[in-house]
Amino acid sequence: MVVEVILTRQIEQAIKQARKIDEIPEDLIERLSHYGEDEDNDRDKKIQRVIEFKLVREVWLYLKKNQTKSDKTSRIYLHELLEGSELYVEPPKPPEKSPELVARLKRLKAEQERLQYDKMVSNLGPKWADTTESLATEVKSTSKQLSSVVNFLCTVGATFVFGFVASQYAFPNLALRVIIGIVLACFVAVAEIYFMARTEI
Repeated sequence: MVVEVILTRQIEQAIKQARKIDEIPEDLIERLSHYGEDEDNDRDKKIQRVIEFKLVREVWLYLKKNQTKSDKTSRIYLHELLEGSELYVEPPKPPEKSPELVARLKRLKAEQERLQYDKMVSNLGPKWADTTESLATEVKSTSKQLSSVVNFLCTVGATFVFGFVASQYAFPNLALRVIIGIVLACFVAVAEIYFMARTEI
């Protein structure tokens, strides 16, 4: 695992000094070419924000070797070189959702929405069914009552006509024939009312 630290101004200065050393290998110079640039080079400064700790330690070792034993005042220690810096921890990337998981979430969401819709409209179905059933019952009852009334009127009327016409052969008097028709119609009407009452009860 590569350990990286934050690139500070002090580390940049150390890199500049290390690149001036003659004994430093070319490959190390190449690796350091992206660090310690001039301060006016803002583009590189924005890109290179971190540096490997291993590279900082190599720079420090070459600076330490290049220092003379008598020059103890300018001797630099590794912890001093890293002062102001800290370990760089790359922010974790959010895990990518698999296509199967995305499809399953969409399916569950659609099912949840359908359940919510069914729950909202569940109270409408029975009311509409009850209304339709009640209306059908009322229409049926009204039709039955109307049929009974029409049947009653037709029966009573036909009985009156029968009594009025049939009595003309026995009684030539018009008034008497009307009375006979009314009496027969009343008998039939009473019988019809009796049977209608029993049927309704």
